[in-house]
Amino acid sequence: MTKVYNTQEDIASGFAKFLQIADPDIRKTQLNIIPYILFGMIDAESLVAVDIAKHLKDEFSLVQLESVTKRIKRLFTNKYFEPYLFYDKVIRHVIASYKKKHADKRVHIILDHMFSHDNYTVFMITMRLGSQGIPLWFRCFHGNDDPQAFNENLLIEGISYVSNLFSNDFDLIFLADRWFNSISLMKHIDTLGHTYVFRLKHNLKVLHYDKKEEHKIWKTLNDLPTLKYHPVKFKDIELTEKKYKTNIVISDAINTDEPWILATNANPNRAIKDYGYRFGGVESVFKNQKSNGFYLENTVNASLKYFESMYTLACTAILYLTILGSDFAKNRRCYKKIKIKTHVTTKGTKKRTMSLFNTGLTLFHKAFHSLMYIRLPFTFILYDS
Repeated sequence: MTKVYNTQEDIASGFAKFLQIADPDIRKTQLNIIPYILFGMIDAESLVAVDIAKHLKDEFSLVQLESVTKRIKRLFTNKYFEPYLFYDKVIRHVIASYKKKHADKRVHIILDHMFSHDNYTVFMITMRLGSQGIPLWFRCFHGNDDPQAFNENLLIEGISYVSNLFSNDFDLIFLADRWFNSISLMKHIDTLGHTYVFRLKHNLKVLHYDKKEEHKIWKTLNDLPTLKYHPVKFKDIELTEKKYKTNIVISDAINTDEPWILATNANPNRAIKDYGYRFGGVESVFKNQKSNGFYLENTVNASLKYFESMYTLACTAILYLTILGSDFAKNRRCYKKIKIKTHVTTKGTKKRTMSLFNTGLTLFHKAFHSLMYIRLPFTFILYDS
């Protein structure tokens, strides 16, 4: 009889063992279905309950599709399933065993909002991993105009959570775009002992020394001098009427009508490079949730509780696939027979062309029900990239 590796039961068992380690108190009823939902999400590349149900085989084949779909939906609406607490257990386990390979302690943390049509808003904090990111902390809201999604207290809560998630072995650098022009956030990050690099709106006012006037005068950031080929740096400039002292960097103006204006409490010479990491570190996560992965926007008109639960498991699946991709990159000797083209070399320079998430997704599909043994670890050990 031909042996088949990485069956649905093998994969669900792998997820179940990890969840028991991450959360020894997990309810048995949740443990009996969540591993299969994670498997179904990945195999179907969908978050729609009926799509997940269609990809569940073996014992699920003996049950009506409608009944399997209802079972999945019940988990999403179950009052005893606390999605944020669930993800807290998962991500704490992952970060506690994070394998950092770069010599410095710098970890880039990105703040951003994601909108799913006009149906839902998510405030997300991610961690950059190579040229992409993983979810660390998030909160979901109905519609696209709930003020709570942009409330400073919520943002501070998330920043504090991430600060406590990492040990002192890491130097956290918080990156944010012009949605987050808040002195309170900058002060909070500074008080926690971390670095911030925030892009500023051009119309913010600063108190700046004017050489012609020979004293400080109020100007908008747009009125500060710029250079075409070099960034301009200002140390200890006073920002807004609160006169908050910070360093400001304006990127060079070549090939752009709108240079970056960045505020940072650290070395201004690094600010532009650091801020450049923001895009891949968060946009990739949203892309993996949408058109590049699980087609989140196919979910509409669900209750907030349903969306929160579904979204949490989607983040868990994305986290797993990214970890799987990082394992493939780190432990290539374990995957000698597996051909996945992740890089191209041009003029002697090696460049990644397949993200860690897509590498993990490709590897998962190759491994599932394979006649050849392919490593699929479920330790959730994250390697630096």
